[in-house]
Amino acid sequence: MDVINTLTEAIKESKTIILLGHVGPDGDTLGSTLAIKKIIELAKFETNEKIDMALSGKLPDVYKFLPDIFSIKNIDDKSLLSNYDLAIAIDCGNLDRLGETKELFTKAKTTANIDHHHMSNTNFADTNWVENAASTGQIIYKLIDYLNIKPDKDTAINLYTSILTDTGGFKFDNTKSDTLRICADLIEYGADPEYIYKKCYESKPLAMVKLHAKAIDKTVFLENNKIAYTAITRKLLDSLQATDDYTDGISEALRQISDVELAIIFKETPKGDTKISFRSNGVSACDIAKHFSGGGHRLAAGCTIRKNINDSISEVIPVVKHELKKYKKI
Repeated sequence: MDVINTLTEAIKESKTIILLGHVGPDGDTLGSTLAIKKIIELAKFETNEKIDMALSGKLPDVYKFLPDIFSIKNIDDKSLLSNYDLAIAIDCGNLDRLGETKELFTKAKTTANIDHHHMSNTNFADTNWVENAASTGQIIYKLIDYLNIKPDKDTAINLYTSILTDTGGFKFDNTKSDTLRICADLIEYGADPEYIYKKCYESKPLAMVKLHAKAIDKTVFLENNKIAYTAITRKLLDSLQATDDYTDGISEALRQISDVELAIIFKETPKGDTKISFRSNGVSACDIAKHFSGGGHRLAAGCTIRKNINDSISEVIPVVKHELKKYKKI
């Protein structure tokens, strides 16, 4: 592919490289970022002198088992350069998803964008490698064959985690035959499916379980239970000593209710804005998110509204009802 060649040439020509993930990093962002760093190192391009990884905010506790994860730097890290030869955004549909690291991206001499949000990616970089894939990690896996390198165990763990989490444990409709073939290869390279699954899905802190119980208990159901939403405030998070990443999985639990066609999580951010996650059983979650300058996939999308939770709910729910009625007429 021409885009892989273009990206590879940009990497080869760069002395300094910064790898950037999106705000509220998930398993795909983290696994993909860690994997591409190791792949570049294994390629042993003579020009490369410094490869950094950076993101805004806190590393989620659940992913702290990932190899080399503590090498990812916070935006305030003094060892970060002010300018890099190449900045690569990973798993970001648009520039704003980079959060506070956006400045590092825009100041770089050359930029690249690797992402699987093909329905909403704005192609904001000099080189845009955007494909319809189960995860960004699945796209990055192609670099292994292109560069003709053998990945080590750490890379296999990181890429497997990327794919596992963005397919919801291989249960979403983005799980295709090539997805599973890649995972079979990653197992051969050292990824342990049982270990990774337990770390991602069966090692929850008590505060996380309590948060899920509270959030589900206060869920509001509309339109004959077709819409389910719950609101998570800072007060609720603080009362349970829960962090923002502990909300992962709540929308999936609501979507599993038999009558529910769209599950929505409204979460108050530390700044008082509202981050919204949509999980669908049919209607396009991405189309709904686009109404509010968000994006994602057909069955999983999100956005942020610069309003408090109550105002955000009042703004979003009418749009959701309209899109659901429109979908039902198709």
